[in-house]
Formats: sequence, C-alpha cells, structure tokens
Amino acid sequence: MTRPSRLLALLVALLSSSALTAVSTPASAQTAAEPQQVRLSSWPRGATLTPKAKDVEEGDRLTLAAVIESPSRARKVTLQKYRPPLYVGDDAEWNAVKSRNVRGAKRVRFAVVATGPNTERYRAAITYKNAKPVTTQPVSVNVWRWIPLSDYDPYYQAEPYAAGFGAVSINGQTYSGWGAATYSHTGAWEARFTPGRHCKTFRSVIGVSDISHDGSSAIIEFTADDAHIYESPALTPGMDMTISLPLAMPYRFGIQLFDTTPGGTTGRDAVESWPVIGEPSFLCTGV
Repeated sequence: MTRPSRLLALLVALLSSSALTAVSTPASAQTAAEPQQVRLSSWPRGATLTPKAKDVEEGDRLTLAAVIESPSRARKVTLQKYRPPLYVGDDAEWNAVKSRNVRGAKRVRFAVVATGPNTERYRAAITYKNAKPVTTQPVSVNVWRWIPLSDYDPYYQAEPYAAGFGAVSINGQTYSGWGAATYSHTGAWEARFTPGRHCKTFRSVIGVSDISHDGSSAIIEFTADDAHIYESPALTPGMDMTISLPLAMPYRFGIQLFDTTPGGTTGRDAVESWPVIGEPSFLCTGV
C-alpha cells in the first residue's frame, strides 16, 4: 500500500472511532443523570403484652404492660379483651377495653379489674404512622373466685338431716353456714363434698352455736382426700375463730363436728354444744 493510501486508511479509522464514541456517550450520560432509587431501611413494628400477675382473685386490680417497638412511630395502643362465644353459632370477639396515645413511650400500662370466670385473655393492638397496625400475642390470667360451700351438694352425710345449711349464730353474729341442727343430739356430725381439684383455699368462721349451753365445748376437723388437715382447739360459747386453710387442689373435702362437752352422750344431755361453721367457701378456678 502506498503512503497516501495508508494515511487515508488511518484517517478513516480515526473518524469511525470518534463517531462510535459520540454515539455511546449520550447514552452513558443519560444513565448517569437518572435519579437512583433509594430504599428506606425497615424499622420494627410490634409489641409484647405482659400481665403483672398470672393469678388474681375476682375483683382484684390487674396491671398489664405493653412494650412497644419503634414507639416514636406508634400512634395508639389499645388493650383488648377476649369474649368467648356465648351460644352455639355465636362468634368470639376481641373487645376494646382501654386506649392510650403512645407519645413516644416505650412502655404503656393498663389497669383493669378482673371479673371474668376462671380465665381472662388480653392482647394489645398498636397503630403506626404510615404502616399497618399490629397486635400482640394473647396472654392469659387465671381468675380465682370464692365459691360458697353451699354451692356443693354433699355426696355423704353421716346423719342425714342432722346437719345442714342455713343461718348460724356464732358469738352474737349471724352467718350463712353449715352445722349441727338444733334438734340433733347425736354429738357427732360429718359431711363430705367434692370440690374436684379446682380449689386451693378453704376459709370459714368456726365456733359453737349461740344456743349451746354454758360449760359445753366442741371441736371441728377438716380432711382433704381423707387426709387430716386441721383440728380446732376447744370451742366454747362466746368465742369464734376465722380460719383460712391452704389446699393442695383436693378432689374430696370433709367436715367433722364433735360435741366434746364433758359427760356428753350420743343422746339428749343437760349440757350440749352445737358446732357450726359460718360463711364457708372455697377459692377456686376452672369451675
């Protein structure tokens, strides 16, 4: 190839390279000029609900605390209580109990009064700014309530009709209770009941009926699943005792009353006592 021809070929090559660069440059510049999509970092949503106590008595004040994730973004937290179906075909519901504005607080407390039978279930619902609401996992609280002994029918009585439920008078105070009938002179009375492993405490006022004679005395004993758990001191007219007995959730519960008046017999005597218990009740749940 002659020298002029080589120069011409070199010039063509340079012009071709420049053209390609000119074509590709605008596309690259346009790509660089496009705004980049920025992905916002995610932030946690949710909460945990914790009761101050897992076991309460009916009528007790219960505190529950909601610990909230990202509280600065949260708007409101609502405590909800579970209502089970009331009849066949009814739907369970979560009903609002109380609401609080979060105002950036990490922990929000609620105070309620325990009134539900046996178990109460709660959860918290949290609303956020520009985000879907969330709910906590439900929490359960056992509710214990005092159930009168009279709600239970005795499955055994040593002397039917010799003792029973009714008004009893101990040391000048009238109670609803159970004890020896005033017309009974057997000197010993017994009844057994079935709380059915639902009760952890028994309480009562014990003594002898105010019609008991001066100089008379009595004792009262209690059993749980045939094990002796309590024996009173000598009870005499004009005295009363309030007792509270812890129970190991027994299936059976027994009461024995004894007239311990010196010289007493199993018949009518000149001096007798009629032992009784006032306001007897069990602390139970699950019934």
